[in-house]
Parts: sequence; C-alpha cells; structure tokens
Amino acid sequence: MNDFDLSTAKKNITLSQKRKLIVLAIFYFGLSAFVSSLNRNQVNITLGGFVFTPSTVSGMISGIMIALAVVMTQVHFHYGFITACCLMAIYTGLISISVFRGRNTDALPGFSFMIAGYLINTILYLNLKKVAAGMLLNNKNAVTDPLTGIYNRRGLTQYLEELIEDEKPFYVLFIDLDNFKKINDTSGHSSGDFILNLMAARWMSIPKPAGIMARNGGDEYVIVIPAEDGFSITDFANQCVEKAREEVHLDDKDVSFKTSASIGVASFPANGSTADEILANADTAMYESKKAGKDRFTVFVR
Repeated sequence: MNDFDLSTAKKNITLSQKRKLIVLAIFYFGLSAFVSSLNRNQVNITLGGFVFTPSTVSGMISGIMIALAVVMTQVHFHYGFITACCLMAIYTGLISISVFRGRNTDALPGFSFMIAGYLINTILYLNLKKVAAGMLLNNKNAVTDPLTGIYNRRGLTQYLEELIEDEKPFYVLFIDLDNFKKINDTSGHSSGDFILNLMAARWMSIPKPAGIMARNGGDEYVIVIPAEDGFSITDFANQCVEKAREEVHLDDKDVSFKTSASIGVASFPANGSTADEILANADTAMYESKKAGKDRFTVFVR
C-alpha cells in the first residue's frame, strides 16, 4: 500500500511510464539534433512546392517539442517534468549557441517558444502536483480511522489483498479490548476514545518488522506483520497482552482503569488464502481467548 506522502508519490513510477518517457525523450532529442543542424547549416527545405526557411522549421518544431514536454509531464508529474526540463535546457542551449555565437537571429523564434514552453510546463507541473496531493489526501481519508489515525477496515483489507497477491507470508493479530463497554458506560465516550487512542499508541510502540495496525471497528484492532526470519509472533503477541494490562489513568477525571485484551493470531498462507478467511480465523482464535478467561492470546489451529 502506498504511503500518504507526496515525496513517495514522486518516486513511484511504473515500468510503463518509464518506457513512455524513454520513447518521448528519444524523439525529443532527435528533433533537437535535427533543428540544431538545420540552423547551423542554414538549409532551406522544399516540400510540395513550398520553401521553408530554417527559422520557420525551427519555430514549427519548437511547438512540437513543447507539446512533447507537456506530454512527458502528464506521463509522470515529477520524473516527466524533470526529463522535459533537462531536454528543453539542452535544446535552449543549442539555440543560444546559434543565436549568440553564430549571430543567427533566425533561431530567435524557436528560442522564445522554448521560454514559453518552460512557463507552460511549470504551470502544468504545479497543477498536477496539487492534484496528486489532493488524491493522496482523499486516499488517506478513505482508508484511515478518523479517531486513532491508523488504518480502517477498508485500508486493512487493501493491505492484506496486496500481501496475498504478492504471495508474501504474514501474521494477523485480531485484538479485542476486554470489558470496554463497561468503561464507556461508566466514564463516557470521551474516556473511551482516550483509551482507544492510548491502546493503539501502546501497541504501535512495540518493536516489530514493517506492517500496519488497523481499527476494525469499535474496540477491535488488527495488526498485520510480514513474516520474517528471527521474528517471534508469540513473543510479540505476549507483549501486546502486557501492554494492554498497563493501568490507564484519566487525569481530567482522576480515575484509573485496569484494562486487558484478548488476542487471536492467524497467518498466511497457513490459515487462509483470502483476507476475509484469515481475519475470520484470527477472530475465531480471539474468541477462544475470551472463553479461556480473557487477557491472553491464542494461536489459531486449523
């Protein structure tokens, strides 16, 4: 799953986008070399009875090159823009040599076109950057729990599906806070919200390989951890149980709570082939923890 960071979005480029940029860059470079040669040798081109001077051809091709630069930026707003600017800089440099060293004023129209091209492409880049930032924000809102700031159920499902598609083994911890309804009923929803955020922060603080944490709804959480050599899921689950046991103190109400959590553990591919199946099995293991007296974890056994 992509990070919600514009710098990450800038770096993400597909193989198809790379290929398109390479083809466009080669075409652009070829046109640059052609126009440069035309201006240097001052060769007229006759086509269909019409005679085109180097300045006319240069102006026409400069317009095409600006269009190519715009297309590059459209292909990828970051790398396409950089590629287009580099190529335009090379072409502008070639024209400058022709104008200032060769005293060839016929190349001036092409030079002015390229300056306009820089402006057009920069405006396009800034607009595309705003669009990318807006899309990232919308994506973040769509898959993020507004209370805790971690992933919601939709984001969790997307992440699991990506891991399954890539055939990457992982663990799922399905966590349910014990007796949370009693805390909500006795101290109010603001206290409940505080505890939900606190528990998320506690579990996120436990060292682990890369992965995500999601709020599945209510007082249910899910932690997904890619399986790595040397990582003990039972040690991690035990730490989650211990973190939940730590006393919660509400300063504004000068009251403390004893909290605990019941956890179920399942894994891919051993305990399912789909996101729903793996979550259901982890949920089943969590209920086994509830039945056994709560405040513990259970590993799902098929």
